[in-house]
Formats: sequence, structure tokens, C-alpha cells
Amino acid sequence: MPAPDFSSEPVRILLTGSSGRIGSVIARHLAASGHAVVGIDRAPAPQTAITADLTTRDVSGDVAGCDGIVHCAALHAPHVGAASESAFRAINVAVTQRLLDAALEHGVGRFVLTSSTSIYGDALAEERRASWIDESVEPRPRDIYDETKQAAEALCLAVGNAMAVTSLRMSRCFPESPELMAAYRLYRGVDARDVAEAHARALLREDRGFSVYNVSAPSPFRREDVEALWLDAAGVIRRRCPWAEAEFASRGWALPQRIDRVYVTEGIRAGLGFKPRHGLRSLLAEHPTS
Repeated sequence: MPAPDFSSEPVRILLTGSSGRIGSVIARHLAASGHAVVGIDRAPAPQTAITADLTTRDVSGDVAGCDGIVHCAALHAPHVGAASESAFRAINVAVTQRLLDAALEHGVGRFVLTSSTSIYGDALAEERRASWIDESVEPRPRDIYDETKQAAEALCLAVGNAMAVTSLRMSRCFPESPELMAAYRLYRGVDARDVAEAHARALLREDRGFSVYNVSAPSPFRREDVEALWLDAAGVIRRRCPWAEAEFASRGWALPQRIDRVYVTEGIRAGLGFKPRHGLRSLLAEHPTS
């Protein structure tokens, strides 16, 4: 059976975690593109068709008839210490396995896992330089969240010969102060709208196999900046973004003095043709000076 043409006709997508902050944005984005989105979450919401606990639900019937699966449901980094390790494994790993099994059973062509740049863990700890993080960097998990996301990616890799499986490692996307979000958009933050579009692009894949991509706002920095970013990030920002200092100052914000990592997004641009649109300029436009 040929794979559905995701680019030209509505298709049926099962989306887990559809009531969550990121999942709800993905749901609206896919629905606005004309897809039939079947949302499933334990919390009710307008975009959630099935209210259920995925850790105890038989998902085979939910997967039947779907053309693609987006698995966004998860426990996240803020849950570390508040939720048990077994709870992390139940949703982040065991549910991933059951969804993949059901996808294979019903001939689903695409599977997209919402992962996290947190998976890199201790690989971010360079000495006196910013870490340059592209997808070639080997993850070194430092907590149960990182461990379970890595385990979920391993499950996806194992079935990559049967369907198009994509893991999207999204960078920091918490609701925080505008000043903090502005700083992060330079090197380690992302807008939820870009995350949603990245998921939509991943569903367009036609080739089988497992692929993993960072999803982060576009960074102005270059690899040769890593030592200077650690010692004098503000100076690098003035050189690479000469307009940024005045924008920060007009809002009473200080430029970052030290940057410890840069999430690199050339991989997703080359692999999925996706370029994030909501970077620092976009955030500043949404938070104008008073």
C-alpha cells in the first residue's frame, strides 16, 4: 500500500499529549493544515478527542486507521524529583513501545517523537568553552528524564527500517520572563510555533529510516565563537548581532555575559527543509518597549 501524500490531502494523525502546552499547539497547527487530528490525553481539552491514561490504555484501536503518529505525551524535566522513576519509564518508554508496536501492526507510515535537547545531558559540560551541540554529539543523560528520552529514541531507531521515524529534540520552551526568553533565543530556546511546524515537516518525510534533529531558534553564532562565548558572550553578541544591545537596553535588559552551549539547527534545515521563523527578532516584536 503506498504511503499517503501528506503534502496534498488531509490525513489522520494520532497525537498523544494533545492537551499539553506543546501538544495543543501542534494539534492546532496540524488541524489548520487540514489534517484530521485525533488527540489523546488524560486531561480533557477542546483538541482532545480521547480522554484516557496512555499508561494503561490499549492503543491499538486508536492507531488503527491513522496515517501518522505524533507522540508528544511525556513527563518532562520539571517533573524530575516530583514523579517516580517508574512513572517516567511508564509514559516516556513503555507507551512509546506500545505505540510503535501498534504502528507496525496497522501499517502506519510515519512516527514522530517529541524529544528534548536535555538528552545531551553531561555532553553540555565543556571546560571553559560553550558546547557546540549538533546531532553528532553523543547524549550523556544525567537524570531519569534524559535516560527515558534516550531509551525512547532507541526504540524508534529499532523500527526505522519499517517506517519514517523522526525524533525532534526541541530546546527550551518554558513560559519564562521575556528577558530570559530573549537571551535563550540566541542559543538554546525555541518558540512553540516553530516546534509545531517542525512536527508538521517531519510528517512529510517519504523515506523510511530513523532521523533525529535539533529544533531551536536560529543562532547567530559560529563554531569559532565557542571560547569567546564562555569568556565574553556580550562581546560576541555585539559582533554577531550589532543591533541587539540597543534592543535589550531599551527594555532594561542586560546582555548575557556567559553562554555555555549553542544548539545547532543545520541538520533539520538540510533534512526537512525547515528554518525556524520565530527567533530573537520575533520575540522582541512581541514585547515592544513601553
